[in-house]
Amino acid sequence: MKKIIIIALIILFVVPTFLQSLSVTYLSEEDYKKLKKKERLMYWEELENELVALQQRKADANADSEKFSARIEELGRLLNETNSEYDNTYNEILDFLGVSKADFAGIQAKIKYFNNKINNWNNLSDSELWETKKAVRELIADYNDYRESNYTKVPDFVDEFSDLDNKIIGLENSLEAARPKYYEDEYTVLKGETLSKISGYSFIYNDITKWPIIYRANRDQIKDPNLIYPNQVLKIPRGLPNTWKVYKGECLWRIASYPEVYGNGTKWSIIYRANQDQIKDPDLIYPNQILEIPRD
Repeated sequence: MKKIIIIALIILFVVPTFLQSLSVTYLSEEDYKKLKKKERLMYWEELENELVALQQRKADANADSEKFSARIEELGRLLNETNSEYDNTYNEILDFLGVSKADFAGIQAKIKYFNNKINNWNNLSDSELWETKKAVRELIADYNDYRESNYTKVPDFVDEFSDLDNKIIGLENSLEAARPKYYEDEYTVLKGETLSKISGYSFIYNDITKWPIIYRANRDQIKDPNLIYPNQVLKIPRGLPNTWKVYKGECLWRIASYPEVYGNGTKWSIIYRANQDQIKDPDLIYPNQILEIPRD
């Protein structure tokens, strides 16, 4: 009788994780004593059957464990081989790029530099950003040059440079959005250049006949449009101005006829009406007067 109880207790101790799936209701020694002989035999038979089932499950679990252990060992071997192949391929990539791990600190510093610059400019207002347009354009050019180097192709930094690509595009879009309707670029004259040649450049006006626009914007430093000199820094008007500084010999009709004003001399009266506080006679305007140029 005690053996039966001991067996039951051993089962309860050794395989507690299997109890939820068992069909036998285990009895205390007191409850067991209350059973009739036939009930005890049935209870014993149930215990034996349950023990056989548990033994089979244990054997299956041990077999699975051995199988999984072998598989884990195999996967570990494959993982080591893969890691070794990865390291070899990675080192081959670095050799092909001509980059060593000693260069990584410099690459990380460059990434940080670009990010800091872009983040600072992203915090500026449109007018503040436009005031720094030269520095912004220089940084974008610097980034594009650096992007062509093999440093940006190192696998460790691919995601960071992809993120920087998006930030540079965003910065370019922000600068374009901040562009005022009228502004002035700068151009440094090179040896042998003329106003018409400069005007014909695709990044200026792409039209040699528009040289007078450059001349009028730089009359403070160009006395003869046929004479410009290397290293002169010229203002390049962009868009249509809202004001006009009168120069000697100009009249309202002539100012209105300039392509950067209205391109039509008959519109002189628009300028006159907008400046009646300082123009008493439309036939009399004077050098250095600053006239308002109305825009729709």
